[in-house]
Amino acid sequence: MSSTSRFKMQIYSPQWEDKDLYQFKKTKRGWEFENYRCKGEVDKGGNPLFYKALVTESLSYPNHLEEYLSIVWEKVEVLNKEQVQNIFDEISEWISASKNGFN
Repeated sequence: MSSTSRFKMQIYSPQWEDKDLYQFKKTKRGWEFENYRCKGEVDKGGNPLFYKALVTESLSYPNHLEEYLSIVWEKVEVLNKEQVQNIFDEISEWISASKNGFN
């Protein structure tokens, strides 16, 4: 599969009562990450920008999310785009289902 594919997460934000879009594209050392607030290179686990974006939106996330994203990064070349996007969809639901809202 081509590593030029962009993968999307749509994560529910209680602050806006809607889903925010987060995009990932595999690079040699990690991901190119983008959402409406920021864009830049992150490591295989999504650090630091992805987590800063989640915290800024007052979103909590599962403990092993960084490890899970790293595993997805490793598998991008062996799975097809639909399979990888399905994993990102599951991660989106996982984060959206976490106890969100720190206030």
